[in-house]
Amino acid sequence: MGRKLFTVSYDDGTEQDFRIIELMERYGIKGTFNLSSGLFGRKSYIRFTGERGRSAAKKDESLPGKYVDHFILSKAEAVKLYSHPNVEVASHGTHHLIQSNLSSEEAREEITRDVKTLSELFGYQVVGHAFPKDTFNDNVLDALKSSGVKYARRACHHKKPNGFTFDKNSFIIMPTCSQLDPFAEDLLREFISSPAGDDDEVFFMWGHGYELDYGTAQGSYERPERLFKMVHEAKDVCCVTNRELFE
Repeated sequence: MGRKLFTVSYDDGTEQDFRIIELMERYGIKGTFNLSSGLFGRKSYIRFTGERGRSAAKKDESLPGKYVDHFILSKAEAVKLYSHPNVEVASHGTHHLIQSNLSSEEAREEITRDVKTLSELFGYQVVGHAFPKDTFNDNVLDALKSSGVKYARRACHHKKPNGFTFDKNSFIIMPTCSQLDPFAEDLLREFISSPAGDDDEVFFMWGHGYELDYGTAQGSYERPERLFKMVHEAKDVCCVTNRELFE
């Protein structure tokens, strides 16, 4: 009989992660936080226009939209927060670059340095990566594998999956849904209510902490809390980090 596994993955290492990890601890959720070691302490903003968020170095009140903080934790804050027993740290590229056009040398610099720095900071070999803005090429994949990375996570938006199958032999992971997807709650109910099959099934949710400051139905802290509570109350769902999916 297979298991039913639940995991989350959050990108960028921003101050909103304090509240997310509080919720994870309250409901026994485990997950992975993807960090860019070259950006510790950087402060910028996300301009949310009602459809999507766009990065902004500073606020420009002449433009439409709501600005939310994209304040990345300092190195000391990150080490303290993410050294939590429910948390795995993974790479997000040293400088969060678009990775689809990186040369072999650029990919090694962006990937290898991040994996090495994070591994030294947290005292264990980092084995995961999340592609910034869902971008990558063969040079990036080669750099990841040569750095000891075992899996790399893509991003998905507003495309409901057909099921919850998971291939742990695949290097590239496609999540089940984003925390902003309007169907996420119904999909999780389906996952929880369906009987376990012969093989493991996985509900893998990803997002950014800053999205929970949008002030929308999906973009609020009430959204993950409802989802986490549903998982907590389910009797046959096991919570794991992304890394533990492969172990």
